[in-house]
Amino acid sequence: MTKAISKWIFLRALVWIAVAFSLLGQTNRAGDPSKIESEKAHRYSESAISSVANAALQKNLADLKFSYGKRKGFRGSAAKGNSLVSEQAVYTVAGELKKRFALSFDIRVVFEECGGPDSFYDDDTHNITICYELIDAYYDLFSPTLKARTARAEAAKGAIVSMFLHEVAHALIDGWDLPIAGREEDAADQFSTLLLIDGMRDGDQMALDGARSFKLLADLERGQEQDYSDPHSLDEQRFFNTICLVYGHQPEQYEYLIRNGTLPAERAFECEEDYARVNKSWQTLLAPHLAYSNYQKKARGSSPGDGRPH
Repeated sequence: MTKAISKWIFLRALVWIAVAFSLLGQTNRAGDPSKIESEKAHRYSESAISSVANAALQKNLADLKFSYGKRKGFRGSAAKGNSLVSEQAVYTVAGELKKRFALSFDIRVVFEECGGPDSFYDDDTHNITICYELIDAYYDLFSPTLKARTARAEAAKGAIVSMFLHEVAHALIDGWDLPIAGREEDAADQFSTLLLIDGMRDGDQMALDGARSFKLLADLERGQEQDYSDPHSLDEQRFFNTICLVYGHQPEQYEYLIRNGTLPAERAFECEEDYARVNKSWQTLLAPHLAYSNYQKKARGSSPGDGRPH
């Protein structure tokens, strides 16, 4: 991994050297004074430098790649449709990630049957695996509270995307050797929530769906013995931590979470500060790895499309 990152730094340096020599070459040209002045304005424009740098860098960027394992059998057309909704949502969010971050290593997202509901990141292969059984499990988890099939599929989608970004956080922490203070699992939850609520389409709702899945799991486990050695926080803690970040991001919009008793007022009092602190920490960690255009402005282009990758 060190060699891959060093190669990335070397390639980026070459790009900027090429841009610098190009600008110097234009400065030494003789010609009409007005033309020289026009060229001078052009060569120092951020958009011109950005386009040159991005054009060269894109040839060397790593990628988020997808593979889809065959299912031995769906539990009916509803389960198949539910899986497609979640797969499409993950693919769309991956396109947003590729616009935001300059990856120096490939990450493969694998949908497959695992023998049980799970998702995980493998630091040897850089694979993120999302088990089909996990999609089914989320669909079933929301069934008692959401009677409409479409509503259950949308809630399961939000929970899957939240968990996908949780695994992406593990991949970035591993690949970029990010220094994390505290438990990595908590940091991964924070990353997932922050990415969703930072202007991502339907992101706030997907973050809330992810939080609700933790609450439903906690309710199912009530009365059972808890495993306090698990590196993850307890499901109910993960629920409140996620809700707190969502509220702290936009207190006015989510004040209803206090009114309806979802978020205790004494916890809500600290959420704006918690959000600001956590957000600043992740921005600092990710700043060296943002795509070039994000250093200039937070402009975002089109999504990668609605179809699955081929």
